[in-house]
Amino acid sequence: MSKNERNYWLNWVLFLVFLITIISGFLLWIKIPNNYMSTFTRIDRTALVTLHIGSGLIGLLGVVIHINWHWSWLKALRYSPVRRLNKHVRTNRIINRLTWLAYITSTVFGLLAWMLSSILSTETIKIFSRFHVTTSLGCLVLLVTHLSLHKKWIVSAIQRYSPGKYRWRLGQKYDLDSTMHPD
Repeated sequence: MSKNERNYWLNWVLFLVFLITIISGFLLWIKIPNNYMSTFTRIDRTALVTLHIGSGLIGLLGVVIHINWHWSWLKALRYSPVRRLNKHVRTNRIINRLTWLAYITSTVFGLLAWMLSSILSTETIKIFSRFHVTTSLGCLVLLVTHLSLHKKWIVSAIQRYSPGKYRWRLGQKYDLDSTMHPD
């Protein structure tokens, strides 16, 4: 398996894990906030919290692996002044750093709210939780921006590595067994 293909499959896992984390987080934030007796479609709050924390920790592990796999690229950019980079690389670098900062702060505040909930007052935990939600929303916006900056790579990777008869290209489906045609 090539590095690109390995990265493609890790990115799919990260996408699915973050989707679970985001959906469970929104349900905890909007549908059943701070009410331990609440349920949502027969799923109690404790199960949602467990799902949210578990998927968040798996996502954290995936992000560490993702950064490790991109370390040589990150290291190469370390000493390059931002103003000397071309516009696309500069934008990508700034968005990556902001995303990383938002992700770290979101994770730290989430872990503090979770780990200290038994020893701190509810009001103190609410402060950590609000910071967690705020930085998580910022991180979500930055992740969408990050993905939009990499849309060409995403489309080409789907074309190369997706199993099955059809490959996708900028919203059009092509049949690999016959002449190419838009759907």
